[in-house]
Amino acid sequence: MKLGKRIINILALAAMPFGAFAQTDLFPGFQGMVTNAAVTHDGKRIVFLGEQDAVKKVYESVNENGKWSEPKEIPAFDKLIPQSPKGIGGFSFNYDGTQLLFHINFGVSFDIMSLKYENGEWGGLEKFPSPVNSVDDEFSPSISADNNYIFLLRPKHDATGQKKDVSCKEIVLYIRNKDGEWTGPQFIPQDFNSGCQETPFICADGKTLFFSSMRPDTTKAGKKVPDDVYNIYYTKVVSEFIYENVWTLPRYVDEFNTEYNDLSPKMNNDGSIFIKNTSPQRVTKKNPNKTYQIDVPADYKQHGKMQLVGQVTDFDTKKPVQAQIVVTDAITSAVLGEYETNSDGRYSIYLKDKGNYRIDYGKDGYSHSNYHLTTGYYTEDIVKQFDTTIFSSINYYLNVFDQEMYSPLAAKVSVYDSATNNLLIDNVPAIGEGRYKSQITIGKTYKIHIDCEHFEPRDIYFNAVADVFYNEFEDDIELAPSKKIMILDIDAGADGDSVLVNVKNLSRNESRTVVAHRDKDGNLIVELREGDSYEIDVAKKGYTYSSTKVDVGKSNKTQKLNIKLDLLTKNTKMTFNNITFETNSAELNAESFKELNRLIEFMKLNDNVRIELSAHTDDVGPDWYNMVLSQKRAQTAVKYLKEKGVKESAIVAKGYGESQPILPNNSDANRAQNRRIEVKIID
Repeated sequence: MKLGKRIINILALAAMPFGAFAQTDLFPGFQGMVTNAAVTHDGKRIVFLGEQDAVKKVYESVNENGKWSEPKEIPAFDKLIPQSPKGIGGFSFNYDGTQLLFHINFGVSFDIMSLKYENGEWGGLEKFPSPVNSVDDEFSPSISADNNYIFLLRPKHDATGQKKDVSCKEIVLYIRNKDGEWTGPQFIPQDFNSGCQETPFICADGKTLFFSSMRPDTTKAGKKVPDDVYNIYYTKVVSEFIYENVWTLPRYVDEFNTEYNDLSPKMNNDGSIFIKNTSPQRVTKKNPNKTYQIDVPADYKQHGKMQLVGQVTDFDTKKPVQAQIVVTDAITSAVLGEYETNSDGRYSIYLKDKGNYRIDYGKDGYSHSNYHLTTGYYTEDIVKQFDTTIFSSINYYLNVFDQEMYSPLAAKVSVYDSATNNLLIDNVPAIGEGRYKSQITIGKTYKIHIDCEHFEPRDIYFNAVADVFYNEFEDDIELAPSKKIMILDIDAGADGDSVLVNVKNLSRNESRTVVAHRDKDGNLIVELREGDSYEIDVAKKGYTYSSTKVDVGKSNKTQKLNIKLDLLTKNTKMTFNNITFETNSAELNAESFKELNRLIEFMKLNDNVRIELSAHTDDVGPDWYNMVLSQKRAQTAVKYLKEKGVKESAIVAKGYGESQPILPNNSDANRAQNRRIEVKIID
């Protein structure tokens, strides 16, 4: 990225007050020198390098009710300081005070390091990666509140690339790209780095930069600035983005400077605390390095900004979760900052004004939560609270249906880890008809295996690795029924003649009429569902019809059904055994209508025939009674046929009583066979 070198002089745009401000020694009771002090953005903690009796240690003080506590040693530095005879310092905090950045030399060069604050103590030393750290020396890091920019010092070099003087440094800038990698250095304008620089500090607004500089200069009043000591300077980014490199002209700050070296300027987020280190040119026990707090004029305070604070907790346990937070531009999806909550799930991040933000909360093995926020233009800081919950497991609901009938199925549902194929849940419990519920953890891809008797098994996959935002998911799965081939060997004239096949699933009360088709071998076939019972009616114009019940088993062998249809001639008879009546009554039973409907279809197919519909009884009761009863029953059946559209001229009712038994009336089974309705072709 090629950056322009633009500096804007806006000194004339605002009237700034001049004159020394009162300085308060932060630790008057501390017997020794205090240098390299850093304050957290919330103003609750100060860390500094202290030296007493030639022994250097790093100390920490906490702001309690507006007063700083007695400094206490940070044990994590007790081993680091002896390993760095060339020095340690340049302390600064990250956005929420959970990381302490500093420089240290372990014998080769000065590098930028950090310590993490976890569970009430400092530890976990980490070295910043290249190019932030190089073969050169790096000093005094300061990272922006959005974690995307880091300012630090490097020794100035001459035109040949050689170090001019390790004591004369310049400020360089590194930028984190969209992949989270540091890029740079991005050298800020040459005039900006005039002279020698020390201790840069980027404020929480991401636009205000303080640093110390030793350079020839004059105050606004025209007074010459001493160029043999370091003085505090102030500048702002004029554009919306640091990387555009458009700054106001660095300004000497009269209110903060003394006749001594004034270094390490730091400010908390609301500007109520401004600290600096003042170092006499000749340090003595009576005149040591000191850290002071100064009241900041309003004109030097940061831009107004939104501070978003809150806590992330577990949805189920209500316990805090140490989560990651990613802030993106809601319009462009560009990543603007990446953060992490502390160990108790709390966080504090800063958002620039006039922005449209999408904040994502998440953690490996957990769900995500989103928050959308639009910021306006603020003249002062705004604090907004947002607490959220994320969860580590989800309730997965599965509804299993018959693909053809769309009715719920009783199935066996098993859950596997798709990566290892390890069985996690052997038999997911049903919570309703065809409905199953399992609880699965986030962070894996699962294979859900569904098995149901007489249906084709099925595997589906559920990805719980990708971003999960909801704690309940529901899937509808259809299982295809296992089908068996039934060969219909029909003896009914030439093979090419059309045959109508009506298949009724008795198990599911499903009926459909199909034209049986032929397979590649010329067999007339129908496909039937495994495990079901069927009634297969076969009809052909000019022939009798056949009705056969079939139970379809699991056998892999193709089943064959032999069907013979007789040519219709005068006196051809067909028996309908399922046309029944109430006892001693001519009223049809409900099941009789199904059989009569078959007869109606037969009559429609063979609309050129005239039939006699005859009723027969067994021998129970007097002959005359059975004769009358059979005639009434025949007439009742004919009446139904006429009502359904059968021509009156095509049908005749005839009752024969018990005169034409087909079996001896010597058993209940035989008598049932004799109680029948027959159709006889009479023309």
